[in-house]
Parts: sequence; structure tokens; C-alpha cells
Amino acid sequence: MKKILPVLFVCFILSQIINAQNTEIPGSPIAEIFTDFHYNINDTAKTTGFGINRAYLGYKFQAEGNFSSTIIFNIGNPDDLAEGSLSRRYGFFREASITYSQNNLNLSFGIANTRIFRFQQRFWGKRYVASEYQSIYGYGTVADLGMVLDYKLNEKLAIDFALMNGEGYSSIQLDNNLKTSFGLTITPVNQVSVRLYSDIMKANSVWQTTLIAFAGYKNDIITFGAEASYKSNIDIIKGHHAWGLSATGSISIARNTELFARYDYSSSVLLDGETIQWNYLMDRSFAISGIQYTFNQYVKMALDYQGTFPHDPAGKDTGAIFINAHFKF
Repeated sequence: MKKILPVLFVCFILSQIINAQNTEIPGSPIAEIFTDFHYNINDTAKTTGFGINRAYLGYKFQAEGNFSSTIIFNIGNPDDLAEGSLSRRYGFFREASITYSQNNLNLSFGIANTRIFRFQQRFWGKRYVASEYQSIYGYGTVADLGMVLDYKLNEKLAIDFALMNGEGYSSIQLDNNLKTSFGLTITPVNQVSVRLYSDIMKANSVWQTTLIAFAGYKNDIITFGAEASYKSNIDIIKGHHAWGLSATGSISIARNTELFARYDYSSSVLLDGETIQWNYLMDRSFAISGIQYTFNQYVKMALDYQGTFPHDPAGKDTGAIFINAHFKF
């Protein structure tokens, strides 16, 4: 049954596109692909070759009145499977939501985007090059099953609230606990943005909290953003706290061409009686630098270097040259 559902979904989307030749469908198709070629400089544990990190196919249906519905099917990355699993491509629903919109209010139900790093993702604008800090280091997922409310108070202030399972978009609910989140987006002037976010949940008598603060500046030539993140009791284990910093920047050097860079610093606490941090394997610095060219509104590519530098003296620095490509409509 699990293998049949993705096939039926794809067939449904294709049939809608074909029928659209004779029938006007109130909505639009969604497609997005991240692909790359990477050459590993000094990491013998990984291979050099081609990769595809995202392949979305979906449709946004605009019903009459204030309701809309979005459904997106995702072909998953084998690297995201649990350790020990058979390496394979697999499919799941990345989004399946119903949204009510009126004036400055949006209310979504179902598998919907979380707000933990949505703002930073749009500001960074290069998700096809690398995931956001919180995604890489396990602070949260891009989507979850639940309810999300967005409300724009005025041109300078917007709030969001979410009540979700807390298990992520590719997992089922495993307990009776829910994750509650609240976000505040401040735009004091057109070129400056401030984002504050927090979430909290309790599982197995352990409270887990996430705190994120972001500030950014953007104009037609220069973009710069920086954030600080903290999460307590990761994996619902007491004392497993982690924190980190991330900064991104870019500068336009020609028409449709920009230089960009990013730096992440990730760290965890030292538990009583221990000699190294509990998460020392993920405690590291991560750097990206490169050049991006935008062909049109649908296609852009980047040539970049990505390096990982563990804080553990026994760890090994790794580096790779990437050619990343992004297609979206």
C-alpha cells in the first residue's frame, strides 16, 4: 500500500495537468529540484559525484472564498534515513494542508510549514546550497502536523503561533505531547528585519525549549544576517543542551551575479563528570563561500566551497567543491 500511494498521487497530478488543457483549474502546480555535483577534497569517507537533495511535486488549489489547499509530494534523500537503513529513494507527503485566509490572517491545518527557520530560509535564499543552521543541527523540522496561525498586525510587526505534534513531517505521533511555538517578526525599516522565536514541549517528564534570535539587513547590493540559537534537552535527554551562531552575507557584483558566504558555529554543554561535550561529534564550525548566477526566475546555479572543522582535536577537517543547481516554479 505504501508503494501504491505515491504512484496514485503522481498520476493524479499528471491527470490534472492534462485535463487543464480543457478545464480551468483554480490553482497552480508546484515543482522544485535541488541537484549538485561535488568533489571531496580531503574526506575519503564520502564519495565524489552527483547528488539530488530535493525533488518536490505538488499542487496548490485555490477554492472559492477564503480557502486554499496545498499538497506536496517529496522524494527523500537517502542520507536522511536512520543509521543502518537500506540506502534508497523513498517518498512521503512534505505538505498536505488546508489554509483559511482573510485580510492579514492565515490559518493552516494539516502537514504545514513550521516557523522555526522559515524566515531565515527566505532571507538566506540559498537552501539549495545548504540547509539552515537549525535543520543541520537538529533544532527542528521544516514541517509538522498541526495548526499554524500567522497574523500581520501592521507593516512593522507580525506574529505567528503554532500547535503541532513535534514529531516532524515524515513521522507519526508517538506520544500524547504537543509542541507550542510563538514567533515575532519586526521590520522597523524596509531594509532591516528582526526575528524572535521560541517553542516548548514536554515529553517523558522532560521539558524541551528552543530559543532563536535573528537580525538581518538587505538592500539591492548587500545582504547580511546573523542569529543565535539554543535548545535544551535535545532528544528528550536531560542536560543535552546545545547552542550556536550562524551568519550569512552576500554582495552583488554584476547583473544576476553575487558573491556569498556563510559561517556556522555549533557547540554543546559539558555535563558534570564528563571530560568532553555530550555532542562533540556535531560540535564544529561550518563555512561556505561561493558565487551564484541567476539565469531567470526559475533557474539559478552556484559554484562554492564547503568546509567542516570539528572542535574535537581528534576530528578531521573536510572540504568539498560544489556545483549546485536550483529549479523551481
